Amino acid sequence: MHRWESLNHMNYKLAKLRKVHGKLALKFLKWIIRQPGFNRMTQLFCITIHILVRARMYGPAKSILKHLSQRDVAYHSLIHCLMDTYPRRKSNALVFDILIKFYIEEGMLKNAKKTFQLVNSHGFTVSIYTCNAILVALARVEGQPSALLFFKCMLTGRNCPDVSSYNIVLNSLCLAGKLGKANYIFNKMEEAGVIPKIVTYNTLLYWFCKKGRFKAALKILACMDRKGIEADVYTYNVIINNLCKENRSARAYLLLKRMRERKLSPTESTYNTLINGFCKEHKIIIANCIFKEMSKSNMKPSAITYNTLIDGYCRIGKIHESMRILDEMEAAGVTPNEITYGALLNGYCKASKMDAAVNILEKMRSEGITLNCIMYTILIDGLCREGKLSEALQLLNSMLEAGVSPDVITYSALVNGLCKMGKKDQIKQILSKMHKTGVLPNVIFYETVIHHYCKWGDITEAMNLYADIYRLGQEANLITCNTLISALCRRGKVGDAEQFMQHMTRMNLYPDCTSFNLLINGYGNKGDALGAFSVFDDMVKQGQRPSHITFGSLLKGLCRGGNLHEAKKFFTRILDIPFAVDLHTYNILLLEICKSGNLHDALIFCEKMIQQNIMPDSYTYTILLSGFCRKKKIVPAVILFERLSNTNFCPDHVAYTCLVNGLVKEGQLKAASYIFDEMMNKNSLDPDIVAFNAMLDGYSRAGLMLHVDNLVHFMQKRCLLPNLVTYNILMHGYIRKKQLLRSFRLYKTMVQKGFRPDNLTYHSLISGLCESGMIDIGAKFLEKLRLEGITPDDLTFNMLITKYSDKSQMSDAFKLVDCMTRLQMSPSAETYDAIISGLNRKGCFQKSYMVLHEMLEKRVRIKHTHYIALINGKCRVGDTWGAFRLRDEMEALGIVPAEVAESTIVRGLCKCGKLGEAMLVFSHMLRKGGVPTTATFTTLMHGLCKEAMLADALYLKDVMENCGLKLDIITYNVLISGFCSIGCLSDAWRLYEEIKQKGLWPNITTYTMLIDAVHKEHKIFEADILLKDIETRGLISSQGNSKTICEGLANAVRRLNELRHCRRTILK
Repeated sequence: MHRWESLNHMNYKLAKLRKVHGKLALKFLKWIIRQPGFNRMTQLFCITIHILVRARMYGPAKSILKHLSQRDVAYHSLIHCLMDTYPRRKSNALVFDILIKFYIEEGMLKNAKKTFQLVNSHGFTVSIYTCNAILVALARVEGQPSALLFFKCMLTGRNCPDVSSYNIVLNSLCLAGKLGKANYIFNKMEEAGVIPKIVTYNTLLYWFCKKGRFKAALKILACMDRKGIEADVYTYNVIINNLCKENRSARAYLLLKRMRERKLSPTESTYNTLINGFCKEHKIIIANCIFKEMSKSNMKPSAITYNTLIDGYCRIGKIHESMRILDEMEAAGVTPNEITYGALLNGYCKASKMDAAVNILEKMRSEGITLNCIMYTILIDGLCREGKLSEALQLLNSMLEAGVSPDVITYSALVNGLCKMGKKDQIKQILSKMHKTGVLPNVIFYETVIHHYCKWGDITEAMNLYADIYRLGQEANLITCNTLISALCRRGKVGDAEQFMQHMTRMNLYPDCTSFNLLINGYGNKGDALGAFSVFDDMVKQGQRPSHITFGSLLKGLCRGGNLHEAKKFFTRILDIPFAVDLHTYNILLLEICKSGNLHDALIFCEKMIQQNIMPDSYTYTILLSGFCRKKKIVPAVILFERLSNTNFCPDHVAYTCLVNGLVKEGQLKAASYIFDEMMNKNSLDPDIVAFNAMLDGYSRAGLMLHVDNLVHFMQKRCLLPNLVTYNILMHGYIRKKQLLRSFRLYKTMVQKGFRPDNLTYHSLISGLCESGMIDIGAKFLEKLRLEGITPDDLTFNMLITKYSDKSQMSDAFKLVDCMTRLQMSPSAETYDAIISGLNRKGCFQKSYMVLHEMLEKRVRIKHTHYIALINGKCRVGDTWGAFRLRDEMEALGIVPAEVAESTIVRGLCKCGKLGEAMLVFSHMLRKGGVPTTATFTTLMHGLCKEAMLADALYLKDVMENCGLKLDIITYNVLISGFCSIGCLSDAWRLYEEIKQKGLWPNITTYTMLIDAVHKEHKIFEADILLKDIETRGLISSQGNSKTICEGLANAVRRLNELRHCRRTILK
């Protein structure tokens, strides 16, 4: 017991404690812990800690602190206990340093700060090293604000910061991007008498360079020179490295020269950094010179140096030079590694030398280099770029067999190749394989696939992939979302795009300026100006700044919506907004002005544009050219084209195509061909398929299919593949030439080439089948069209219905009408005409009447001929009252005046032989003061003449004249025909003389009837007059060769019949 007493009563001031005292204290502590009833354990532990610290046994002291922490002794209790036992044990402040460092090591940063504050408040001083440890921990865990706050406490307290403290704070500020604040503290550091060290300068240099503030970095370098602080190699390497990263390798090379001037030896890292920088900038010759300088300075290049040069040569496609460096590398005894071969592999793949790339792969295998995922990925990517997808898939399988697991980049390279080739099914297989192997697609992978699905127009699948991103716990980026918005807008689903944007906000992914511009442009393309301006208001509310693209899209919405006047007013308003208007905006409004046909305003607008210092481009001139062509102003278009050719803006292939198309539509095929040949002969122009299609369309419309075939052959020689429009033009041309079989061959070829036939394709084929009398096959093609998911257009339906109606196959026609109704379409007015005519021919007057009322309900334009045909039909079947009801209805609808409606009944009764009833209606009409039409008078006269009631017919003639109606040649022909039929030539001749007196021209019918009557009655005198009249008219030649009057009359009849036949042929 006396040993413990001696320890307790030891005079601590006499000498330093040794380890033996510390061990003795520990033994005593262990003994006392085992004693029952002892309740001052914390105080005993603190006394022991003081003894151990004085005995320099810091490890056991920390162990006791850890023990106390585990016993949940509060930090403030422990500190107060240590302070209470401090004077009695004549301890030193190092015990508090150990306590603070213990808290820092254990991650108890708050306890460390509180301990620091308590110790300072009680007059104890914590060492600067401990303060710096707190600073480092605060900067790392809580960030720059907490570290700076603690630093300020140090400045105001008794803990004077040293250079390390400043270095920690400076690095923390720089890391937070507060370089200005860091510079301020750096200046204050010198004022406080703390001299910066090379580490301080290097810290600032590193961050100034990293943030691209090279002027500030060079000022610091100059400051070091002024103060006599020698910059070391690390200092220069920092600046050189960052300059090279910013593609300022030439400036970095000047620093290399300065290093040499100051007798500083550049390291291998210095040279490698410069070589890499110049290689990145494709300045491979300079990089090679530095490589030679490196060799001359007795510094042996490493594998990194050689690899950098090899990669640099591969990047610019100089594979032979990279192979030369490889030979030098091997000659120097430096063994190529996988990075070396990876660079070569990448170079060969970029140069499309896949065979050489495969040879490199084999060489690596032979040298025992393990092929990693990166190398396989490079080769797979190269094969995909070359379109060798099957080989790329085989290589993927080889990779798996070799035990190398593909990563997401490998699959991304493969899927990118599949996307470019449009292999949708294989893309899904790859996705499935990825999920099975546990390689989850990343956002970039999904971004690529979604982009291509949107490009193909498959938005549903793109949306499914977007949903997969969140299903896998990932988050889509703005690029992906904007791609989907763009695709929806292109498909006209602007409402869906707007809903998707709202969904983005709910997912905490806020739309940017591009998102709003895409949506506004979507509304603009639809001509929905209200929708566009609504989105614009939201854009401004969310703090997004509109650009010239935004205003251009708004202007487009007004223009396409037919609000040209409002568009002009809006354009005038935005002229005052800075950067709101550019050439593209002017072109949008100019295009709409040209479309409206006001070319004078368009030219004035162009002048104003030039006055605003906005110079027109080739597209501006092309818009004007298109406007002239659209208005069929071909001469001004050609003049503008010539002027354009004589300016700096040489016409591009679009301008040429526009002019060719305009000339073709005007039937100027030779001129179009000349312009097209001029375009073909210009080396600077590369005519696309649109230009060829314009010329093909011209030849096809003119029926010049031989020229069409020659042009197609020329296209093939130029490796220009036909598109869907080309096939449609060709098929339409061959169908017009009745070459239906050739058209179907083209259709088969088109489908085999992967083109999906559209409405125009099927319309042309069905038209050909109908013209060839194969209407039923045409109808089957229409059904095929529907089964393939293509909605037939109304033109195709109307054509088939018309053809069926012309053939009176009304049941088939009505099946197609029903189909149109289901598709929410309606037959055209012309198609209804054909249906009504077909029904009337079959005697289905009631059905025809129902169709007529259907037309009224659908507001289809009704023709008076529809009612006339029905009235005639009703009269023909004896339904007189039905005819009268139709007359009343026609009159009530205001289709024709009352007199015309009444006249229709009269003519209908006459045509069906009910002359008495017709006369009654006619008399009633006259009594009411109505004036029948000329056709009505003529029809009644014809009926009376047929019944030999010629006196009544002549009476009608007098009535007709009294009504103020002029008798035409047809009326006279009816009367002459009546008199000739009963042998009254004198009355007929009197009417003939009357015709001549009134200055009317007898027609062929008049002459043939009179010739026949004169010949029958042997009227020589009248015959002679008649022949002279016909000869005077120039209808027959001189009758000098005719021997007799009879022969002359026969010749005249023959000649008149020939003329009649010619006229009928021409009319057909």
